[in-house]
Amino acid sequence: MTIRTCKIMVVLLTVIFMQSISFASQEGVLNLSNFAIKSEGIGSSGTVQITGVANNEQAVISLKIEAFGKEYNLSQEELAKIPKGFYNGIQLSYEEGYKELGGKTIYIVLQMGFVSGIRNKVLITFAENGSIKIEEMEAKKS
Repeated sequence: MTIRTCKIMVVLLTVIFMQSISFASQEGVLNLSNFAIKSEGIGSSGTVQITGVANNEQAVISLKIEAFGKEYNLSQEELAKIPKGFYNGIQLSYEEGYKELGGKTIYIVLQMGFVSGIRNKVLITFAENGSIKIEEMEAKKS
């Protein structure tokens, strides 16, 4: 092969490679539109069940928490504190807690992520005394 032929082959291979990259598949988010998770609980948490609905504008429009033998539906004001987002995951955890700080606590994390990592997270803290707190969390970007 001549040097000219080698250069032409390199250019052709580069063009073919670049075209294959432009048509590469990309991972997309499957937004939770209706969701329900249930845990039999640990310790004295009792059964915990979370159910919710998100609309086409990526807003959570309904969220019900069943825990500590009670049922709690988030108000419109509380739902408005949950940032709109393509949530495709839920994490659920529990803390025994101190009575003077609200007692037993359920932590619900709504998250959006990919195989490469979590991009957005919202923490919903629900205490046995009925207090609720909603806050965006820093997500580790990979």
